[in-house]
Amino acid sequence: MRSTSSDFSSRRSPNSSPETAERILSAAVAEFARHGFTKTTIRAVAAAAEVSPGLVIHHFGSKEGLRSACDDHVFEAITDSKAKNAGYAAMAVQMMFDDPKMTTALDYLIKSLLDPSDHGQRYFDHYVNLVESYITEGFAGYAFRQSEDTRGQAATIAVMALAPSLLDQRLQANLGTADTTATMTRLAPHLLDLYQHGVLETIPDDSAPGEDEP
Repeated sequence: MRSTSSDFSSRRSPNSSPETAERILSAAVAEFARHGFTKTTIRAVAAAAEVSPGLVIHHFGSKEGLRSACDDHVFEAITDSKAKNAGYAAMAVQMMFDDPKMTTALDYLIKSLLDPSDHGQRYFDHYVNLVESYITEGFAGYAFRQSEDTRGQAATIAVMALAPSLLDQRLQANLGTADTTATMTRLAPHLLDLYQHGVLETIPDDSAPGEDEP
């Protein structure tokens, strides 16, 4: 489900600069993350990237095309960061948030997930698709328990993974943490334990006879 740079190159002329397109993407991600998708304009992105608005259109066709490219760019960056830091287990979250570019990418992710447009749905679907591929193929040496309903399983895991970011402000107030990095670092070992061992230590024995039974 991940897009590659070849998707972008097919939309650019042979004389376009990949470095310029990358600079525009980085500027657009930051602008969208900071101001939202409705308020961010092509002109604002161009100013942040220090290029002309026409050059933004030249590379990405329209604001919608730019946003689709940003979606894929951010999703790939987050996926690659998770894979790179997977071996650090609970420390991986802190390492991700220590990177300013990743913090911006995660801010963008939240804006996308909360956006009621088709883009927001596309982004969530993209995330569930990726989790489903992890379940069936594994991820960075980790193997997942298999369910008969892998789509439902993937959606459940996606909700668990995304909830802390979506509830960031509530969690900071509840836990007394100072910022997103501190919150996610505190939650990370508990999430990992939940993934590895589940949450219930015992369950009721429904086969045991009731009080009125012999």
